[in-house]
Amino acid sequence: MVSLGRTAVVSLAVLVAAGGTASDRASLALGPSRPGDLSFVPASPALRSKCQTTAAKVGYPVPCPMRVPTGLTATRRAGPSGCVLDIIGPGGVGGCARSWRGWVVGSSEVSGEQHLVITASPRPLRSYAKLVNGPAWYPAARVRPLAWVTINRWRMRAVYVPPATNDGSAFIGHVVLIWTVGGHTYGIGFHDLRGLAPTLRLDKELARGMRLVAP
Repeated sequence: MVSLGRTAVVSLAVLVAAGGTASDRASLALGPSRPGDLSFVPASPALRSKCQTTAAKVGYPVPCPMRVPTGLTATRRAGPSGCVLDIIGPGGVGGCARSWRGWVVGSSEVSGEQHLVITASPRPLRSYAKLVNGPAWYPAARVRPLAWVTINRWRMRAVYVPPATNDGSAFIGHVVLIWTVGGHTYGIGFHDLRGLAPTLRLDKELARGMRLVAP
């Protein structure tokens, strides 16, 4: 999930990569690099079923993690509007802002500490800031490009989402992998808790097991 509206739902504050320029690689060296990787296990049949159901509702392929961190659970925390979020699901339903209809949104946690966000846009987006903010995007929104990576033949841009320029985004403080396939732009990312490099490793591990599940 990206931001569900700057006023609709509260923010969920939650290497060296292959390729990239010298400045990309330098930016990844910032911050501590203590190991903090999670262990990954096969996704449950229930989660895979949710991916299929979500794809049927939005009408296009959705990013479905085939391997997830041990203990991953849906955030399911409701804001004032009553919006409840699953690991993956269609946007703009229930108490969630209708502006998100057509998007895929997901928010989940590991042991109440690590936070994962998954999203997909109903149309291709050239702006990374628009992807991480979704319909709540505003002109001053900015992200920090980190590196290019290629996983599953997808060319992905890794970015960091600074809190100061992404007010209300659920991707605040996350390292996000963004890519476009078949007329849709996708984003997945963990909260940066231990430094950009180990967080990007988590993103890449998730992406290796990611599949686009069609309706």
